[in-house]
Amino acid sequence: MPTLNKYIATRVLLAIIIAFMIITGIIMLVDFVEASRNLGSDSDVSMLGVLYITLLNAPMLVEQTVPFVVLFGVMGALFALNRRSELIVMRASGLSAWRFLRPALLVTALLGVVWATVFNPLASISQKQYRKVVDEITAGETKAAPTSSTAQKPIWLREGNDDGYVVIHALSADIDKHTLFDVTFYTFDIISNGRNVFSTRYDAKQAVLSNDGYWQLSDIVENEDGKEPKKLKTISKLTTITWDSLKERSQTQKTPPFWQIRGEIDKAKSAGFSPTTLVMQWHKLLALPLTLIAMAVIAAGASLNMAREGGTLRLLIAGAAMGFGVYFVDNLVGAFGETGVLPPVVAAWTVPLLVLSCGLVFLSWIEDG
Repeated sequence: MPTLNKYIATRVLLAIIIAFMIITGIIMLVDFVEASRNLGSDSDVSMLGVLYITLLNAPMLVEQTVPFVVLFGVMGALFALNRRSELIVMRASGLSAWRFLRPALLVTALLGVVWATVFNPLASISQKQYRKVVDEITAGETKAAPTSSTAQKPIWLREGNDDGYVVIHALSADIDKHTLFDVTFYTFDIISNGRNVFSTRYDAKQAVLSNDGYWQLSDIVENEDGKEPKKLKTISKLTTITWDSLKERSQTQKTPPFWQIRGEIDKAKSAGFSPTTLVMQWHKLLALPLTLIAMAVIAAGASLNMAREGGTLRLLIAGAAMGFGVYFVDNLVGAFGETGVLPPVVAAWTVPLLVLSCGLVFLSWIEDG
């Protein structure tokens, strides 16, 4: 039996690799054409440059299609085994579908673990480099200021204590010079009953973070609740934000790698922002092995049923329909989780558990009647 398990696992893994290469090739071709249209026509970017950008963006795009990779990979492996009558021989020898599907499920579970812990961090690094390259190209087109290599788009910061807190919004920033441009400081006081009460708003042309714990604001308009606006030349605001923490907060990624998500969640909580999106991403990655197992079970159910009834085309259509259906429902429920309509834990784990349950029921009906 170990030899048979190794053989089936090898066939499934090979089929998944082939499906991965095909799907990746299609994604890269479409993305290459899109990048050529968006960047190549408006900037001096060579075809090699567009190809480099496409390669950087591919891992993050492929990561969203990994359930399809497993679905079509397992379907292809079982169809190939059936076409060579190997499944018939296994069944004739007394093996049930549960026995020869065990190595396939083990392969998909391990793939989910490796994908979440290894491929996801690599995809995150690649996506970060992709954004940097695209930003450099678009900055070169518009000649926009600031021109520093660490110029940032609009950012939000928050700091506070038991007496109150400050929310900082800047339209742009130069992290090398520790400077925020077109910045607004919103100050809130916490009164005795625990409510947050708006106190003062400062609109400044720029704010420079000094190394001794102060924001140096210049060209300010002060708006205090119940008073006339006042124009000030410069003021200093005490802060707990350091140069290092400014760099970390301004460069917080929308898609941090698996090993950094927990830290990003803690940072978001300490800054007073909602970590719902990050929590959702964390649980989605934790649920990925279960999701891939569910897709493998559904692929097995469709493949075994079609193997009995015949019809390769029906097999492909059924697999594609199930894959897109699960993908649509998963994204819909995930959107509810990201917006807080559903708890992230429920939104991330409901669809995999439901799909796995339906797949097991369907497979049991095919196998045992």
